Amino acid sequence: MVANVACFGMIDSHEQLTVYDGPAALQSWLRESNVDVDATPSVAWWVDPHHRPTLAEGETRLQFLGEHGSSPYAFPPNQLRDPLSIERVTLDDVDVQMLIAQLNAELFARYPEPGALIFSLDPADIVDGTGALLMAVHNGRPVGCGAFKLLADQPGTAEIKRLYVAPSARGQKIGAALLAELESQAGAHGAHRFLLDAGPRQPEALRRFERAGYVVCEPWGEFVGKELSICMAKADRTST
Repeated sequence: MVANVACFGMIDSHEQLTVYDGPAALQSWLRESNVDVDATPSVAWWVDPHHRPTLAEGETRLQFLGEHGSSPYAFPPNQLRDPLSIERVTLDDVDVQMLIAQLNAELFARYPEPGALIFSLDPADIVDGTGALLMAVHNGRPVGCGAFKLLADQPGTAEIKRLYVAPSARGQKIGAALLAELESQAGAHGAHRFLLDAGPRQPEALRRFERAGYVVCEPWGEFVGKELSICMAKADRTST
């Protein structure tokens, strides 16, 4: 459950990160402070009361706001958005199971050919130090999921898997937020290159990945020889 609001920005030429006890406290600070948030690089986002955000998180959200505009994931401090949380879950979570079932059904509808699809996400893929499964909850409703897995045979590389946003929640940049969060968390585990796959009948997904900096690459592992798989890669700009 998200209840607090974090605010990060450059105040008096210094990075500042503050967590406010709910939106009312943030609005009170905005009224009482002399900071012009419209003229100051700053961002706000919802946080769980038990989570202590970091400066690195603030930098990620500020970059996302600059690239994508206001969204439930990152918004100007004076433009509050509906609550969104992206939290780690396990494969036995009933809500993420529902989302994965919806993803599978959508993919089967687009690719009915036998053997066209590869569904692979095991509990061992998302244990600490190996990967993670994330779920997005918007306004109290589970609306999206995604996972990353560090590739043992490609050091410094993470594969993005099972990325999905429910149709009712699309158009709010939640898919882009999930992808950014997966890259950020994988990066915290040493990944500086990211791989994923989509198919030719998912033009909206391909466009989203291209906007995020992914380019078509040679297939790897189980995708070698799969005609309906388009493999893509991205190198973290901060790793060079």
